[in-house]
Amino acid sequence: MSNNSENNRALDAIAVPSTSIVFKEKNNLELPSDQTKPNWIENRESMELRTNASTDDLLFLESGNQTPEQVHTNLNTNNSASLENTQQISQPTTPHTTPSSIRRKSRNSLRLNLDESTWTKQEVTAKPPATAKLRQNLQAGAARVSAVVQKGKTPEFRFRMILIFLFGSIIGLVTFTWYLYQRQMMQLAFGDKIRFHETLRIIHLLKADGQEILKVDVGMHIPPELKSFDCQLLYPTKGPNICQEWKYRARLHINYSHTEVMSCYQVHWESLSPTTTLRDCISLKNAHWYGMGEVKNISWPLSGIAEEPQPFVTGDLEQNDYGAILERYWLSSEGVAIMVGPDIPLYVSLNKTRRDHLCLEAKFENFPYHDSNSDLHLDYTICTGSDMRQVHKGMWDKDFRRANISMEFLEVPIWATAPKLEYSLTQESLQTYSNHIMDHGFPAGFLLIDTKWQEVEGDLSFNPHLFPNPPEILSILHNKGFKVLLAVHPYVCLGASVFNNATDSHYFVSDKKRQVPLLTRWKNDVCAIVDVTRNTSEQWFYDRIIDVKTNHGIDGFLFVGGQSTFLPPYYYFYSMTVNPDNFLSLYLKLASQTSNYLGVSVGFQSQHISAFVRLAPRTSTWDASTGLKSIIPAVLTLGLLGYPLVNPGSVGGDVFVSPNATMPDKELYIRWLQLAAFMPVVQLSVPPGDYDLDVIKAAKFMFKVRTERILQPKSNYEYIKRVINEYHESGAPIVRPLWWLAPKDPNAQVIDSQFAVGNDLIVAPVLEEGKRSRDVYLPPGRWRDELFSTSRLGGKWIYNFSVPLDKVAYFIKIED
Repeated sequence: MSNNSENNRALDAIAVPSTSIVFKEKNNLELPSDQTKPNWIENRESMELRTNASTDDLLFLESGNQTPEQVHTNLNTNNSASLENTQQISQPTTPHTTPSSIRRKSRNSLRLNLDESTWTKQEVTAKPPATAKLRQNLQAGAARVSAVVQKGKTPEFRFRMILIFLFGSIIGLVTFTWYLYQRQMMQLAFGDKIRFHETLRIIHLLKADGQEILKVDVGMHIPPELKSFDCQLLYPTKGPNICQEWKYRARLHINYSHTEVMSCYQVHWESLSPTTTLRDCISLKNAHWYGMGEVKNISWPLSGIAEEPQPFVTGDLEQNDYGAILERYWLSSEGVAIMVGPDIPLYVSLNKTRRDHLCLEAKFENFPYHDSNSDLHLDYTICTGSDMRQVHKGMWDKDFRRANISMEFLEVPIWATAPKLEYSLTQESLQTYSNHIMDHGFPAGFLLIDTKWQEVEGDLSFNPHLFPNPPEILSILHNKGFKVLLAVHPYVCLGASVFNNATDSHYFVSDKKRQVPLLTRWKNDVCAIVDVTRNTSEQWFYDRIIDVKTNHGIDGFLFVGGQSTFLPPYYYFYSMTVNPDNFLSLYLKLASQTSNYLGVSVGFQSQHISAFVRLAPRTSTWDASTGLKSIIPAVLTLGLLGYPLVNPGSVGGDVFVSPNATMPDKELYIRWLQLAAFMPVVQLSVPPGDYDLDVIKAAKFMFKVRTERILQPKSNYEYIKRVINEYHESGAPIVRPLWWLAPKDPNAQVIDSQFAVGNDLIVAPVLEEGKRSRDVYLPPGRWRDELFSTSRLGGKWIYNFSVPLDKVAYFIKIED
């Protein structure tokens, strides 16, 4: 009976979860006094009924000697007594709350053993605290780890782990090998010559020994806190390249190409936002730089120039910092060349925004780059070679076009009516002028009428008040041996007889709707501009020039004007381009079809045109900005840009500074003539006969030197032909800087008062007022002093070399 009573007490407290059976001791419960059964009692009764129904599956109970049938019988016997006892339990104070004494009290329960035939009594404690639960979780985790470790001791598990490890290693090795391969390919292609620092946004160009030759700060328009990402996979290109993108700002591509002469890196920026401009700055330190074209206060090298950021387009040096002949080309003494694309809205600053830096910027603004419908990009190429002569030869083959050189411009001088007859040009004065030239024994050559020969600019007809009989005077000039050149331009001014008809035919540059011709100012006149980007306008302009040539027997033309700064503010071409200087290229292309004797005073990508290029007007002074000293730097610069026949302007200057002056100072005129005699083209306006006999003798002596030393007609022009062939083959200018003979000579790199004609003739003119001596530098080799007929060893300076007023210092190379 004792066993049965214990079993009854245990079974009265049974609680049956979904997956286990728990027996509770009902004697430990304190029931409420209320006789009404609460919900938890009803639940307990139903639970006991379910327990009675399920005890058939129990084999043994706590005693270990009862069968399931006996247990079932005892349950039925005690069930009624249990129900009576539960009815006496009072109602709890809080119906849905179990008393704390019950929650905290330990409970006994039976657990079915794994053999499914015996039961074990165990104590069920209250829910452990949070720390205890955490401890249990840690212990469980440790147990699972231990189980895995134990499982890892099996051969099958070890084999699987080895396979996974090998597979991961192979994937990692392949990825790493691909990365190294790409880096190696980049290294092989770019060599040790370029480094790109992504964080600092700096391109370093290096020599083979690791010495830096160029540093470029890129992406200066992008806030420094923005980071870039590699975009090679998104925008793949052929060959080795660098691709970096700043999201929603800009994308940078750097591609590479290589020839036997040089290595080139193409830098391409693309703006990804309408508000983003593109700006890179190139360090000019540790090198001498050359190029650009006609600029105000020109210097050789460019270190003496400081220019604010401004549109890099052709202009007028009297009003603008940039002149009428520009090219987007720079060359460094370290063997680096830079070429910017022609269709870029380019702004340039030099030694101004950043000291010792050339900054290139692309952006659209109202004028002159207002074609904002085009995508904004900045393209330029950096090429490196063994020295600057070598890299220039490579750039010559890559980007420049050759011109056929007319020997006649080399052989005979050009006689210009301005400034001599600028305010007194008539048919009679022109005849007197030609007679004066011939009477003093000077060659006829070309006679350039570059003053106002039209009554209204743009009519392209002789002013009847100044030239009552044009055929007559032109016939006289031809009979004297002169070839006549006329200065023409693309402007048709108000009052011209053809203005209204041209307006109705829409031949002029107009507004965007092509309804109204836009006007500009040209030499104090208000004029429209012939739109040569339209075929009908171009043909109309060409036909009128040919009519002048045919009707009057004109031999050739000097094309002036057309610079971008003379365009109206809201200009619109028929065929619109980003760079307005492309208009100039088309204008000069038309010019090249009009005559075999051609001159131009403007230029952009027009090196291939067979014409002489005349410098901007020089003042009749000694100074280095627009006077005598400015000629050599300007001629050397244009020669380096690919223009072989450079006309330095009239001897003595094109503009008289003194209001009442009618001719240059005598000393200045002689020294200017001594310099001009070695130039590709000699132009005079004031004849030597206007001076005394000394000047006439000095002039004839210089013409003789030019003929014997440069032209050499007795030897079939052997020397000058060799010089011209070198121009065609390698881009070597006719008038060359001294460093062309010795590219790595630091002295030769900075000399701006001497020059070479070919490789065997060096000229050292006197450019200082009142001086009768000067310092002369000769490149390595042995040279013959033609002034005193002595031999000189090169590679060093000759100080205080005596040069009388009627002589010029020049040297002929004897041997290397």
